Amino acid sequence: MNGFFKMENEDLKEYAKLYVGVFNAPPWDDQWTIETAYKRLYDISNTSGFIGYKYVEDGEIKGSIMGNLEQWYEGFHYNLKEMFVATQLQGKGIGSKLLMELEKELKASDVNTVYLFTSKGDLTSHFYSNNGYEEIQSMVMMGKSI
Repeated sequence: MNGFFKMENEDLKEYAKLYVGVFNAPPWDDQWTIETAYKRLYDISNTSGFIGYKYVEDGEIKGSIMGNLEQWYEGFHYNLKEMFVATQLQGKGIGSKLLMELEKELKASDVNTVYLFTSKGDLTSHFYSNNGYEEIQSMVMMGKSI
């Protein structure tokens, strides 16, 4: 079974393994463990308004996109929380197809905006730009170490 399908929570351990493999490699070089990745993906997938898709190849999950709907005054927005594709399959159009599958469902549900946070000036921001996403000039991401 190959293709794009709705995400199922019973596969979270498989998603967590893939997540660690992707984000602990360049360009991110993070330090995820299976346990911390599982907790993150569990939290995302159990958020109200969750929508996620997976890409399956040869019976294995090789990519995923996930986030949740959020109510705004003019309708629903989708907060894209995570997207990841197996390192060896990156650059082959799978990420773009995951976005297309997600956007197709969102349009059918009258969702009018998708937003996300990503690294600035690297392959990830270029990927999203190439898929029609634009930097929101009126917004800034802020943080504080406490």
